[in-house]
Amino acid sequence: MLKTKVFFNNLGVIKKGNLELNDFTLLCGANNTGKTYVMYSLYGLIDYSFEVNFNFVENLVNQLSQEPVYQYNIKNLIGDNLDDILEAITLGINKNLPNIFGTNLDEFNKTQIKLELDIDLILTNLTNQKWQHRLFLGNKESDWFLDIQKSENDPNITFTMRDKGIPLRLLIELISAHIALFILNQNDRINNHNCFLIPAERAGLNLFFKELSSIRNRLIHDAQKDNINSMEVLKDIVKSRYAEPISDYLEFLNDLNNSKKKKSNYQIQAQSIQKNIIKGKYKIDSDGDIFFLPDQSNKKKMPLHFTSSTVKTLFSLVFYLEHLAQPGDYLMIDEPELSLHPDNQRNLARVLGKLVNSGVKVVVSTHSPYFVRELNNLIMLSKSFEKSDELRQRYGYEADECLNPEKVSAYLFADNTIKQMEVDNNEGIIAETFDNVINNLNQSSNEIYYASQEEEDGDAE
Repeated sequence: MLKTKVFFNNLGVIKKGNLELNDFTLLCGANNTGKTYVMYSLYGLIDYSFEVNFNFVENLVNQLSQEPVYQYNIKNLIGDNLDDILEAITLGINKNLPNIFGTNLDEFNKTQIKLELDIDLILTNLTNQKWQHRLFLGNKESDWFLDIQKSENDPNITFTMRDKGIPLRLLIELISAHIALFILNQNDRINNHNCFLIPAERAGLNLFFKELSSIRNRLIHDAQKDNINSMEVLKDIVKSRYAEPISDYLEFLNDLNNSKKKKSNYQIQAQSIQKNIIKGKYKIDSDGDIFFLPDQSNKKKMPLHFTSSTVKTLFSLVFYLEHLAQPGDYLMIDEPELSLHPDNQRNLARVLGKLVNSGVKVVVSTHSPYFVRELNNLIMLSKSFEKSDELRQRYGYEADECLNPEKVSAYLFADNTIKQMEVDNNEGIIAETFDNVINNLNQSSNEIYYASQEEEDGDAE
């Protein structure tokens, strides 16, 4: 996705605020300040789970019905219809919020999420790209197909369509969806690149995903019995639905046996977590059950529920890196520091730095000053100075962990809004929210200590 600014109005406790996604996007703030609301909303946007219908596409479809090969200038197609495009995308995002959060529409009556797109940058990006994508319905491409092609550095895009009675509304939805993907720079989404969100509830979900899935399956099974009130069961199913990121995460867990057959390009990062943090490897058996094999040769594999909280919470990240991660992915982690000692929080920050530098975009929400301070080290070490190499070597930093500050955006959630935090290569992320708490803690500790000592000294006299 291009650097798109996203505006939020009346989303949970957030009255008004905005942020811009970067290669590494950090969300900070106290509890109950709206970070998860924004994380889930961004997931719906990045994962492109909303529907759009552009008004101008109906004319395009009518032209293709008369002339099956038709060429458009991108500036005319996109630039001249930008208001329609923005309005339709905004409508699609907001209509999808109840699905994202697994709740009813009334919860978002006053909510509005809007995008601000840089049309010049979009048109330049679209012109430079090469596209070739074919859609078809049914078992045979001869029934219906739509071919979208554009040569590199060509301002024109060519649509080729064979239509055999496909409903007009369906054609408009299909073409609108692909135009939206191209506009949002989501060609990779068409090529099955992922948006993978690891929720804060991951440790429990990793343990109980089969039970959670079986409950829903049992409800559906009961609805088919003759002596059951199907409408009542249907209400139970609707009530038991999860927020979309949780539902997608459960689907990921239930498909482990298929996913483990794949290999990603990020084995090194997975191995780093296994070696430096969990000290072992995960195994998936033929039933899809998760086990952990410690590095010590004298220990047998352990069911996940017998392992430490660190092993439980890091399973999905390691599995994703081993089997699913691709360049261009978005990896979203809600509270990566969960169950981790400060040393391991630092190790994980370094792994994420490597991921960003190797093409995976990362979005993280955190409460951890240790995690943020390690990110700051990575940012400061990206600058070349006299002792930078010496310091990297002394403290074990690798060059591919260091983060260019231009790749990092950080936001503070406070006072019912979202405030951008400064990021530079002299200090890193200026996270006063943590500094204030640490300073207050230090001050209170010092006062308590010295007051106690003064009283003891007085009693001794």
